[in-house]
Amino acid sequence: MLSSSHIHYTVRRGFTLIEVLVVIAIIAVLLGVLLPVLAGARDAGRSAVCLSNLRQAHLICSQYADTYDGFGPAIGQPYGSAPNWALVVQTEAKGGADRAGSNPGEIYEEDSVLVCPACQAQTSERMRRTYAMNATGLAGLDGDRGDYDARPTFMRFDFVELPSEMPLLVDSAPTPRGPDLPPATRTASVIDFRQTDHVAQRLGFWHGGRARGRCHAVMFDGSARAFEGVEDAWLGTLR
Repeated sequence: MLSSSHIHYTVRRGFTLIEVLVVIAIIAVLLGVLLPVLAGARDAGRSAVCLSNLRQAHLICSQYADTYDGFGPAIGQPYGSAPNWALVVQTEAKGGADRAGSNPGEIYEEDSVLVCPACQAQTSERMRRTYAMNATGLAGLDGDRGDYDARPTFMRFDFVELPSEMPLLVDSAPTPRGPDLPPATRTASVIDFRQTDHVAQRLGFWHGGRARGRCHAVMFDGSARAFEGVEDAWLGTLR
């Protein structure tokens, strides 16, 4: 029989309230440091994808112009079929499949080259097109050579002055709903930088946080980058 002097007791002590609070405080500090870093990395990834999309769309439009004597795809009309610029880009991005006569709603796809992931993250819709083509000088105003909204209108890529400063495509914003306007899953597809209402309502500032940040644009020379607003060169008319 063991004597009481040989009996050892192990006392298990729990965490004190102060210790628990210290651990919680450390976790909160770590989360406060890590979450902005993770959010920044996520935003940077979305930004990179958007710029890549714009460059690919530019390449397709540029190749189209090379094929058709310098004329790019139609800026606006016909909105529901080729040679509308967005449908030309979507079709070629899908491998050049012949989709003539297809329902445009089937041609446009989620997570396609026409969708900016930053725009997708900030809207409640599953977006299918989030870029707009520059129509400055081809919008049917006095002195314009064409009217993209009335008839098929094509710009001459080889006539563009300062191609490194003139945008071809930009991030765009959703427009009000209406019978002749894009559905909720598509943002504005055309923008005239001379029109203040177009700039205010159609230019999409999706990058740099939920507050008004920056829009992405791809120039006629194929370079793509972020902008805080309309540059003076953007007001130049196209031919």
